[in-house]
Amino acid sequence: MIALRRLFPLVSALALADCARPAAPVAELSVAAASASNDVLLRTTYGLEAEVNLAEMTRHPRGFLYRVIEDGSGAEAGPGRRVSVSYVVRLADGREVDRAEPERPLRFRIGDQTMIPAFDAAVREMREGGVRQLVVPPRLGYGARGRGPVPPNAILVMIIKLERVQ
Repeated sequence: MIALRRLFPLVSALALADCARPAAPVAELSVAAASASNDVLLRTTYGLEAEVNLAEMTRHPRGFLYRVIEDGSGAEAGPGRRVSVSYVVRLADGREVDRAEPERPLRFRIGDQTMIPAFDAAVREMREGGVRQLVVPPRLGYGARGRGPVPPNAILVMIIKLERVQ
């Protein structure tokens, strides 16, 4: 009983302190509800140039966040299809690290494992003319090794446009 009397003031103070904490923004709660935990993508501060608005994002089953900027109306991409995409890749702080322009798009076959997992998964669900923004955790990007201007364990922010499906 003596131990409980000593702990009561501490427990009471902690409970009151927790009540005084401001509530999390609704946008953060809605994104967090889609995830089992409040992961690194939600705890990251994004630079203005990255144009990330977590309230508009949806969690993909693979674990990255995305938002549809424009639905495409052309041919559907899918496994085995050859596609041409233009894109811009930024780090979370907004620094641009890669780009492919519409005049010189990146061409690849969906599912051939030449692209990072999040990029491939997003494009395979798009239609020609579609545009999406992705926020990619390191494990679905370049991971602990990084690559070129992408440092190890970097979160990537991508804007992808599906230019053509063959």
